[in-house]
Amino acid sequence: MTLTLSTFFLVFVSLTPLVSAGEVNSDFPVSNGPIATSWKLSLAPLLASQALDVASSYGKRELNPLLAGPQGQFGVSAVVIKVGITSGLIGMEYLIVKAHPASAHVFTKVNWAVAAATTGVAVHNFPIH
Repeated sequence: MTLTLSTFFLVFVSLTPLVSAGEVNSDFPVSNGPIATSWKLSLAPLLASQALDVASSYGKRELNPLLAGPQGQFGVSAVVIKVGITSGLIGMEYLIVKAHPASAHVFTKVNWAVAAATTGVAVHNFPIH
């Protein structure tokens, strides 16, 4: 986790001078139109599947080294990482859909596909003790 945090910090620090110097264009074209309802609705199964995956994995052995705790189990730090990644991706989707409303169609399909795959993983995890 140290590598991930240090990488994030390095990227953040390297972008800070650009923002303060005004080199990042704040006039990014943003649509004032409504965000597609289908994309908004696709967030519900995405979030539900992530919650189901957390519930099915909590306290069990984790094979993903990024999420595994000191004893190799899925714990609180893994939940924080999983929630952070999911929130970040949803935030990025929101910004893209806000700027390019036509992309909502693609992200709707992506969210449903990820929800289906994650639900499959969670269903697989529940019987494992």
